[in-house]
Amino acid sequence: MKKILNQQFIKNNENLFILYDKFSFWDFFKILRRNNYESKQALNFIFSKCSLSAIVFQECIINNKYKKLG
Repeated sequence: MKKILNQQFIKNNENLFILYDKFSFWDFFKILRRNNYESKQALNFIFSKCSLSAIVFQECIINNKYKKLG
């Protein structure tokens, strides 16, 4: 999984994956879910390893849209 994430997502100078649009968030989240992460585990992984924009945080996380992906 680490190889897939490193190939598909850019990291910033703090070594965090950049998720500044909703589509990159959904793609990242789906990869984690396909690799047997529960929704809360995937979200915790994203919080610890990713840099999020305000729009991603509000639209995808605060509004609980990530829960619809399962």
